[in-house]
Parts: sequence; C-alpha cells; structure tokens
Amino acid sequence: FQPKIAAERLSTTVKDLQSVKAQDEEKGHKNVKPRRLRDMRRSRTIIQTEQLDVLYGCYFKDPNPGKQEFEQISEWVRLPKRVVQIWFQNMRADCLQHSTPRRPRTLLTNLQLSILQSCYETCSHPHALECEAIGTELGLPLKVVQIWFQNTRAKEKRWRLQQEKEVRRIPVVVPKSYLVCVA
Repeated sequence: FQPKIAAERLSTTVKDLQSVKAQDEEKGHKNVKPRRLRDMRRSRTIIQTEQLDVLYGCYFKDPNPGKQEFEQISEWVRLPKRVVQIWFQNMRADCLQHSTPRRPRTLLTNLQLSILQSCYETCSHPHALECEAIGTELGLPLKVVQIWFQNTRAKEKRWRLQQEKEVRRIPVVVPKSYLVCVA
C-alpha cells in the first residue's frame, strides 16, 4: 500500500466527480443525485479467445507469477496489468473452490432429532463437551451437533421476531362498552 499513490488516485477521482457534477449543472440537471465513487465503475473487460489461450497457458505454468511476469503477460495479451492480476486471482479462487468438495449434508433420523430437541429445551447453548457427549450418544460428529444447535437458535429467533411483528400488526380494538364519555 502506497499512501501517496492512493491519495493521488482519490484526488483524481474526486476531481472527476466534481467535473461531472459541473457538466450536469451546465446542462440544467439541477436535481440530479450526486454521483458516488462506487457508481463510477470501470466497464467490464472482454477477454478474447486468443488472450485467454495465453492467460491459461501462463496460469498452468505458474499460477502465482511475480511482478515482472505480470508485466510480460500483460504485454503479450495487450491488457492492463491490473486486469491480468485480477484474472489470475479469480482463477486461483476458482481452483481452490473446486479442489475441496463439499461434505454431503447430514440427514438426521427422527430419533436423533427428538433427542436433540429435548436437549435443546434443557439448554439451548451447550458447551463443547456437552455437544461432544450428545454427538457420541447419537453417533454424530461434534460439528454437526454444534451447527444443529446454532441453526435451531437462529430459527427460534426468526420465529420470535416474526411473532412480534404480527402482534404489532394486529390492531387493538376496544369494545364500545369500555368507551366512557366523561363530560
């Protein structure tokens, strides 16, 4: 991180915003909402097939190239160095995601669910040792038991909040017999 460069970029972006605002005012757009930094995004880069061939070839040779390599690759494919860096970063992230397959969902039996529910009614925040004991008794890994308790607490909280919303929506109707006019 280089503070001087970051400050210069921010200064340039602010000047761009001021310029755009001035142009809008000149055109008579007085009630235009001011544009924000995040609204001024760079357009999406379209990478051609030939460029992709080179990028993939370089990636499979070295998925984590250095500064000079990035500069060389960006010259070869005629793309900005930052675009090449982001492409490599996205490729590494994709490869990581696909390399570790997701564990299959644990299906609980009715007996396991009823035991977990009775334990939850006793204590909704069990300690790790208690979760481990419950897991051992039910033949479930510790993590499955912990996540079941966590999910059940979240469901209970959502249900409670929904009930509170519904109570607020119901209008309070006072029977006429309770209304007394005191003159």
